[in-house]
Amino acid sequence: MKKLFLLIISLSLFILSSCEKEYLERVPTSSLAEKDLLSTVGGNHTLLHGIHRSTYAFYSSHDRYGQKAIDMAVDLLGEDFFQSERGYGWFVAWYQYLDHRNINSGNLEWVWSYYYDIVDNANIILANIDNASDAALNVARVQFIKANALTYRAFSFYQLVQLYADRYDIGGANTHLGIPIYTEPTQTGKARSTVAEVYTQINSDLDEAITLFTSSTYNKVNVSEIDLRVAQGIKARVALTTGQYTTAEAMAVAARTGHALVPATKYGYGWNKADNTEWMWGAVLITEQQTSYASWFSHIDPYFGGYATLGNHKIISTVVYDYMSATDERKKVFKTIAGKARVGKKFTGNGGYDAAGQSNWTNDYLYMKAGEMYLIEAEAIARQGGRDADAQTALFNLVSKRDPSYVQSVLTGDPLIQEILMQRRCELWGEGFRFFDLKRLNLDLNRADLGHTTSLWNAAGYFPAGDKNFVFLIPKQEMDANPLMEQNPL
Repeated sequence: MKKLFLLIISLSLFILSSCEKEYLERVPTSSLAEKDLLSTVGGNHTLLHGIHRSTYAFYSSHDRYGQKAIDMAVDLLGEDFFQSERGYGWFVAWYQYLDHRNINSGNLEWVWSYYYDIVDNANIILANIDNASDAALNVARVQFIKANALTYRAFSFYQLVQLYADRYDIGGANTHLGIPIYTEPTQTGKARSTVAEVYTQINSDLDEAITLFTSSTYNKVNVSEIDLRVAQGIKARVALTTGQYTTAEAMAVAARTGHALVPATKYGYGWNKADNTEWMWGAVLITEQQTSYASWFSHIDPYFGGYATLGNHKIISTVVYDYMSATDERKKVFKTIAGKARVGKKFTGNGGYDAAGQSNWTNDYLYMKAGEMYLIEAEAIARQGGRDADAQTALFNLVSKRDPSYVQSVLTGDPLIQEILMQRRCELWGEGFRFFDLKRLNLDLNRADLGHTTSLWNAAGYFPAGDKNFVFLIPKQEMDANPLMEQNPL
């Protein structure tokens, strides 16, 4: 029987940056502290803040620091984002296609538990908040909290089903095994639902969240909380994955509302602060919450003083680098550093020390930006057929802000789609999408002649589309604890 892990709720509140900052630990579900916390709307909001906090917390290892650690692993499973050397060994097993294909891997189990912990806590909120003693006095806030919980649950299921199941087959029945669906607090393991059933639940949660956000007048404090635009952005991602292209287009256009693209002249300023107008969803970190070497910036910023600076630089593939023109601001964030070409400095931090001599590692984490929405819009339009001019315009509206010399595309049909996909690789490098796109588009993984260090990738230079290596195995801990669980092909 599987024990679904619950994040501990700490009652210590930190009033920082004009908003509450709460941290979650583990407690028994029957504890008096939890019951007291869940009896009020404010207490449920505390639990929601704890879910936010979990997305950038330290999880006992320097390659486990919440959502951005998973984003890095996902990109390292592709062909456009790779490490210059073994360095201190962090993330190498991901790149070599070893971690997610080893049932005993701690990282494999951590990813599974990370998302299911979020699901569990979202379910606790959804099961309790309507019964809070002051719910009737805080209707708008209740709607906002429930909408956040539903969006978090949908996002977690979406990430899990892409990782631990075969791809969604557009036009197919999708009756192959997905993941277990939990919609209530429980410690009893369930069998895997079909991929179709998982996406039905994801869309149901997102639709309900969008309705609640639309009805609520409660506003989020900062970019760390989810709002209507974020829910619409996730809905756009899901719709693109499942071939619902009219929905993907509409949701992408709606999602970017109010989020202006960063000017081309400021593109290279680092993507490290949530005051960027283009950010839709992220994590605002304070000094007390930064995780130093176990952080996104430690692993990706070549100047930060962390693992990347110590030699494990992150490099862009030659095919994507060469595709960008010399006037493209996105190309300018790749430099030759310490003799290594095409090293990414797209994400730069505030490394070093402040005036008081304290380490200054505090930077914000990006989870969703408006630029992605333009790409979803353009691809969704192009795949509908008959509207190539509209797709060309949508693509131009993004790329012209990155490259002042970009001329609107005149391609049509599949060549236009291929251009959109290449621009997607240029725009979203390092943001955690390429492996998902390989699966979504049913493409081969082929790292040959792209600048990789072939001695590092082990045997993971090529896998054909649909190969079993594109699917994460179910962790041994889950297999042992849940008698209903079925393993993926080994």
